Amino acid sequence: YLPVDPAYPAERITFVLEDAAAAVVVTGRAQTGLLPGGLQQIVLDEPFVAGELAALDASPLSDAERSGALLDAHPAYVIYTSGSTGRPKGVVVTHANVTRLFAATEHWFEFGATDVWTWFHSFAFDFSVWELWGALLYGGRLVVVPFEVSRSPQDFLRLLVRERVTVLNQTPSAFYQLMQAEAQELQPGQELALRTVVFGGEALDPARLREWYARHPQDAPRLVNMYGITETTVHVTHAPLDTAAAVEGAPSVIGRGIPDLRLYVLDRRLQPVPVGVPGELYVAGAGLARGYLSRRALTADRFVASPYTGSGERMYRTGDVVRRTAGGVLEFVGRADDQVKVRGFRIETGEVEAVLAACPQLAQVSVVVREDIPGDKRLVAYVVAAEAPDGTVDDGMPEAARRFAAERLPGYMVPAAVVVLDALPLTVNGKLDRKALPAPEYAVTAGSGRGPSTPEEEALCEAFAQVLGVKEVGVDDDFFALGGHSLLAVRLVSRIRVALGLELSIGALFETPTVAGLAQQLGKKKSARPALRPMRNQGDS
Repeated sequence: YLPVDPAYPAERITFVLEDAAAAVVVTGRAQTGLLPGGLQQIVLDEPFVAGELAALDASPLSDAERSGALLDAHPAYVIYTSGSTGRPKGVVVTHANVTRLFAATEHWFEFGATDVWTWFHSFAFDFSVWELWGALLYGGRLVVVPFEVSRSPQDFLRLLVRERVTVLNQTPSAFYQLMQAEAQELQPGQELALRTVVFGGEALDPARLREWYARHPQDAPRLVNMYGITETTVHVTHAPLDTAAAVEGAPSVIGRGIPDLRLYVLDRRLQPVPVGVPGELYVAGAGLARGYLSRRALTADRFVASPYTGSGERMYRTGDVVRRTAGGVLEFVGRADDQVKVRGFRIETGEVEAVLAACPQLAQVSVVVREDIPGDKRLVAYVVAAEAPDGTVDDGMPEAARRFAAERLPGYMVPAAVVVLDALPLTVNGKLDRKALPAPEYAVTAGSGRGPSTPEEEALCEAFAQVLGVKEVGVDDDFFALGGHSLLAVRLVSRIRVALGLELSIGALFETPTVAGLAQQLGKKKSARPALRPMRNQGDS
């Protein structure tokens, strides 16, 4: 299968479907307008299609009913990831890659038919492979999390309680938000049925788990950090966590390799580095994907021959820098190239640059990730504007550049800010001087317009300013134009709930991201729902 997120811009959807040469698209009526012409479509909510499906035999297909025998070496899925040239690349993963992932990790987790999992992540993000097939391969129950619920920690917490979820998979950024909601909504641990929480998708800051461990035993639920990449089938390492790991300044431990993988920490000459010395991580073994769909040169560049076996085995060059401790445990250090992770999403800044470079109003572009506030990573574009024929520069160019990107890239790849410079700063060697790039001033236009006229608008302006880290906000200022993003949106909704006692959905903020618009919506709302209370056991009197 080829997962295509309908939230992606039409241009990216078209590229993925055409690049993969999709034979048929399975979709719903609401999404048919996003698809390019000429593709065969199966529209599941069309009445006649639903009728035909209901009449089919529900038993498993036999090889005789297929176009050919199904082998474990056949592709199970193709997931597209960001590409440095501006062209996304499809990673081809086999059935054997997936089934051995669960077989090789079974001794750690002992998943079973009584487990309840959540499908939290987009199916175009490979963490979903672990969620979907982990539940179904073991005969467990899979709870599909609506998108809006996934963006509201309070609503997601209620779902975890209601569905008695036992296995939770989260990026650290999402879990930090869930921790905050759990501390406000629940009495310690009495409502959750979780037995295992698996982190993945981005680097974990262990110190941020201290509050969790202050309220929960370290083995109920078990917290596990797993590092991985799409090209190595979701997970590569396993690191059990405990209270001892959750200390200030602790490194991001990613642990030891899954048993059927071989991990090498190498220098530029593919030689092993000493213990404690950073080096690039290479992965070999049964988890390696076939390669990139129809990209032989790129496949050869990233999947290289291993000099450590004589069997022609390949290694995947991850681009991640790690170091190995004396105890054999791996610690994550950072990236060796321009690929980054922002809020769990893997991004090649070169792809964002390539898209923005096509904007006629821009002459030069450089995209970087900034973390001016600890834990708040933001994608920022630094640009040099192209002069108009009359020698002028468009004052509204930052907004125009963001719109240009938003029409062509998924939302998580759109820069939070566009900073206009007279020239990009260079080092003496002629390279981009990243240290000289100024911090974006999200507050330049904040508060310059109409001020609040009611106590409710005043409280909302204060909440906006606190979450965005600016001095003041006007009622017509756009939350996202001032640097807001999905995680900050969660914080804002939570702050509004506490400050005003009114419930606001994440969707409402995306629809009307100004104080004026939210004030109008909140005027129609009732008081916020009460916090969850511990359920009384049947035996309690």
